[in-house]
Amino acid sequence: MRFVSFAFVLGCGPAVRQPQPSPPPPDPAAQRGTDPWTDPSAGARPAAWTGQPDDATPPPSAPAASNGSTGSIAERFVDAHNRVRAKHCAPPLAWSPKLAQVAQSWANKLRDKGCVFGHSGGQYGENLAAGTAGVLDPEATVKMWYDEIAKYRFPDGGFSMQTGHFTQVVWRGTKQVGCGHVSCKGNDIWVCNYDPAGNWDGQYRENVLPATCKK
Repeated sequence: MRFVSFAFVLGCGPAVRQPQPSPPPPDPAAQRGTDPWTDPSAGARPAAWTGQPDDATPPPSAPAASNGSTGSIAERFVDAHNRVRAKHCAPPLAWSPKLAQVAQSWANKLRDKGCVFGHSGGQYGENLAAGTAGVLDPEATVKMWYDEIAKYRFPDGGFSMQTGHFTQVVWRGTKQVGCGHVSCKGNDIWVCNYDPAGNWDGQYRENVLPATCKK
């Protein structure tokens, strides 16, 4: 019997979204201690998973790094996003403990519903990915989303279910990202939330720039 690994993503969001005011950024002092992914005072972390929130079930083994990367899951996701955002003249993202909690909460619900796969429909931008356990790490996940660039039409591309992950990853107006993860039924599910959300109808030309943009 031959074992086949797989990875896939879910198309993001509706084609037309009406912008809403983003909530104010959380007070760092108030947030301290709520994000075990980045806060050294949060206590011991699961040995197999760097920085998973305490209410999440740790996976049996940590996803293998695809390129020998080190650092926390938060750092790796931020770095992976910012490397590709820089190619499109998009400012770097910052990690948001609040978004990480939102993403982890939704990932937990997907697991608790039987390892299903679907969007939360919340106020933030959202990218999802899933694959055989160990196939996707932060770098591979962001790369899979970014590789949708091959199907995007510059400069007049808009929303498409085939490119929605890419456009959210490089959306210039987005400032923060936070991600969550669960393992269930032999699969990894990753959820990343973004604020402000991307993929707003009528705003693609100014927010999704080609890699030939002036840096």
